[in-house]
Amino acid sequence: MTENVPGDTGLVREEEFEATGPIEIDVAVGAGRIEVRLSDRSGVRVAVRHDDDAADQWVPGLSGLLNWVNGQFGTGTETSPDDAVRQTRVDLTGSRLVVRTPKPLPMRGVPLAIVIEAPNGSHVESKSGSASLVTTGSAGRLNVISGTGDVSVDRADGVASVNSGSAAVRLGPMMGGVRVKSGSGDIEVSSVGGRSALFTGSGDVWLGAVQADVMVRTGTGDITVADAACGAIELVTGSGELRVAVRSGTAAMVDLVSHAGQARSELDVSNTPPSKESKLTVRGRTGSGNAVITTAVG
Repeated sequence: MTENVPGDTGLVREEEFEATGPIEIDVAVGAGRIEVRLSDRSGVRVAVRHDDDAADQWVPGLSGLLNWVNGQFGTGTETSPDDAVRQTRVDLTGSRLVVRTPKPLPMRGVPLAIVIEAPNGSHVESKSGSASLVTTGSAGRLNVISGTGDVSVDRADGVASVNSGSAAVRLGPMMGGVRVKSGSGDIEVSSVGGRSALFTGSGDVWLGAVQADVMVRTGTGDITVADAACGAIELVTGSGELRVAVRSGTAAMVDLVSHAGQARSELDVSNTPPSKESKLTVRGRTGSGNAVITTAVG
């Protein structure tokens, strides 16, 4: 372990471990941000420091709470962000890396910035309250639980799951499929290669290339599929708009209904059943929004 204090930016704690292949990353952070950098590098590196970007919000609020707790309970020690950095658990047992910021008050609310560097293909499990998550490179399995922190993931080749309270969720290719559940946040997925389900209470949902069965439900948000190639696609929104673009040259069975809006198709329509079973079926329902199906660009 190395510790240094670069000027007045606070303590920076660094840990390094040997690893010859993908590992399991298990990280839990209350406030701040998590950054997982996956690459072709060998070994594992973890850096922990106070999140300077959140310092302005933290100082007037939680700093006062720390002083109050110390005064009330007579801890007799000075509590600072550096203490939260030192008390953060960082260890690698076998192929499992565990990073845990302090849970007890008053340390739980100190915003910390966690940067993890590990090999491509590592499995990522992340739990956070208000901390954001950014993952670059190619993950294996993905399991994310976030309260209000935004979630951004480049790619996952295994099964992926994201549960969010109100955060925005932005995902790259999810090759093994993905299940996303959000209370009110928007959901974006660039492509899905396995069976997937996406649910949000009031957010919009945008999907890029779809090549597997997908179910999407939102209470009031819009739903867009930019490149539907194959699979059974089911889309339901209470009051939002539906827009589905079918890949050029793809035969599709389409069933779109809007109870109070308009439903229309910009595709060539045939009353003759195709000679072979369609690889793509689209079923869409909206209560009051418009629904349209068209041809994908490109």
